[in-house]
Amino acid sequence: MAQQIRGLTLLFILLSLFACGKSYDSLLKEGMAARANHKWSEAKKLFFAAAEKSPTAEIYKELGNVYLLGDQNLEEAESYYKKSLAVDPNYINAQFNMAVVTLKKYDLTLDNKGKGDNNLLAEAKSWFDKVYAQNPNFAIGIEEFAKYHYYRHDFKSALDIAHKAIVVNSRNASAYSIVGQIYYVGLKDYKQAFDNFQQAHAFNNKDIDVVFFLWATSEKLRRAKDATEYKDQYEQMLKDQGFSDADARLRIKRLENQLRG
Repeated sequence: MAQQIRGLTLLFILLSLFACGKSYDSLLKEGMAARANHKWSEAKKLFFAAAEKSPTAEIYKELGNVYLLGDQNLEEAESYYKKSLAVDPNYINAQFNMAVVTLKKYDLTLDNKGKGDNNLLAEAKSWFDKVYAQNPNFAIGIEEFAKYHYYRHDFKSALDIAHKAIVVNSRNASAYSIVGQIYYVGLKDYKQAFDNFQQAHAFNNKDIDVVFFLWATSEKLRRAKDATEYKDQYEQMLKDQGFSDADARLRIKRLENQLRG
């Protein structure tokens, strides 16, 4: 216990030294710039330093974003969004991000038939309701609301909202990916699915799920050359994520059997 207290004391001293001479606004601005450039560790230091100066709803939301987007730690992200809402229960950005976290938790419960924990889906809906009750035109991350309707198999609503997201930002890779999944899973229009997955890949070539769907749609469209290219790309991305050669090949084989089955 004494060692833990000394560790926390040292952390606070380091943060104080790090923040020396910088205002809250300056630390927030620098942290947001670091986050935008995916410098997650630097962003975290800046935000913690800013929180020491002023524990605002915004700074806790930003810390949640770092844990969500950088560390992909849903529990930590959720804890900071809740801290943000403890400061300001009506902070719309934190409410929306709680919906996003809950959808990601739902995604982890999906089985092979695409069914997940409906309690999590209902919780996500309650957060979205709070957001759109405050601002019916809230557009930041609107593709996540489309994802909610996609999970409910309300493909028409999902498609309408995803297209709105693309109107807001024509380079929104996530929105194009959701549109592709709607066409692939819901509407069985594989040509439209392929075109949208290509757009998603053009704007974010690091998304392994998009590469999988490009492989899958290529198989559906009998585009053998594309299927081989995207299958090989997907296998390499698995290895880049830490899969051994044998494990990557085994996963590819299983997926291949599923796609052709």
